[in-house]
Amino acid sequence: MKIALIHLIGFESDLSCVPLNMASLASYIRVYGGFKDIKIIGKDIINSIKNYKPDIVGISVVSHQFSLANKISGEIKKFTKIPLIIGGPHISALPEQLKNSNFDMGVVGEGEQTFLEFLKYYQKSKNMDSENLKKINGLVFKDKFGKIVITKKRELIKDLDSLPFPALDILEMKENYSVPGPIGDGLIGIRGYLMTSRGCPYNCVYCASNVVWERTVRWQSAERVVNDIKIWVNRYGTNYFIVFDDIMMANVERFKKIIYLLEKEGLTKKIKFALYARANLINDEMCKLLKRINVDYLSFGLESGSERMLKYLKKGTVTVEQGQKAVKLCNKYGFRVCGYFIVGSPGEKIEDLKETFKFLESPYLNSATIFCATPLPGTELWDYAIKNGMIKKDYYESSNRANCRKINEEAILSKDISKEELEKWHALMTEKAKNKDSIKNKLHFDISMIKFFFYPRLYVKLWKKRKYVPYYIKRILRL
Repeated sequence: MKIALIHLIGFESDLSCVPLNMASLASYIRVYGGFKDIKIIGKDIINSIKNYKPDIVGISVVSHQFSLANKISGEIKKFTKIPLIIGGPHISALPEQLKNSNFDMGVVGEGEQTFLEFLKYYQKSKNMDSENLKKINGLVFKDKFGKIVITKKRELIKDLDSLPFPALDILEMKENYSVPGPIGDGLIGIRGYLMTSRGCPYNCVYCASNVVWERTVRWQSAERVVNDIKIWVNRYGTNYFIVFDDIMMANVERFKKIIYLLEKEGLTKKIKFALYARANLINDEMCKLLKRINVDYLSFGLESGSERMLKYLKKGTVTVEQGQKAVKLCNKYGFRVCGYFIVGSPGEKIEDLKETFKFLESPYLNSATIFCATPLPGTELWDYAIKNGMIKKDYYESSNRANCRKINEEAILSKDISKEELEKWHALMTEKAKNKDSIKNKLHFDISMIKFFFYPRLYVKLWKKRKYVPYYIKRILRL
């Protein structure tokens, strides 16, 4: 049976970030189900599906991709009647949206076991019989009368070490991913990607992470994490890792063991990391641990410079003072620090925006990104927007909901700031963040990077992305 997994990021932009979720899903159904003929498609999707002629198509999307995914599935339906299956946070939060979509079925919650069980069933039966589908936990589908059926919730996978290494071998690694390019604050290197845990111990009002992970946190063992790193290094030449965990450092004892094992293997001399961090977890001890594994880039969800707004957004789990101290301390230890900020939250006033702007001006922030408060299904912001009649449940069925860095006048959540004032402050902060980034972020070079200039695929990449070359030259030459 031929299985196509669609990777939408490649449809929207260039293929630069490994589709780790799809590669992990492919590996799971290959190892535990014996399915070998799997293709991950990220560009020229319609023609690729026509040429590959799969028996099943799966796609995993977040909310802002739902409209695009539905459009693509409609195009696929024009030339084939194979099952089209959607998974991911959006359908998990709003399974009823399957009804008016072009999809035949949705996977609700964590997807590996549910998808595999369906594949095994479909391989034998070649049908979508409602009575049999009801026996598979974690599904939403339309019965023969068009009625939505949601089956029993699927239990989460308890042992994350049981998940096999992502099926990177079915991707065009040499052509698209393991190609030298800018890494962190370095001039050149090869990036690798890790997700060593699932879930977050916190419950921020804007975050949809817990829609799939159900407000639990599970961790791969330190041994498994280091083994995956070794595969990336030895097989793909990776020297820089971007870690997608919500907060890798939250499990301190595991983090210490990962560091110990990396040092024991001699890997700390070869690699660097970029991590997500949280202000209340940062202290001198943690900074020293981060230095031991050559972390050079830390991203903080600082969100607001207003104590009142931060308490609302993060449920009182962190303070503005902790954020300021964490940024300063990380800067002292030589980490590049990026801050994420949110504007336009419910109850926010001009005074709050002024305090956020003041935090944004901090000399200890190397870069920043400004987001608009966005109602994602499954979050408290979503519930607030629905309750107050600001949006309807079909909000993401429209095609203009994709950019959370721009103000969408149909979903302004603050009743205390006019649209014009919010736009003004958003533009002001965005410009400040842009200037900060251009001033602080100079690329550096060390002797270990020389080898990457001998990769022929580097020059193919430079030609394909030649319009970006002047930008990188400016960063290299900046004093």
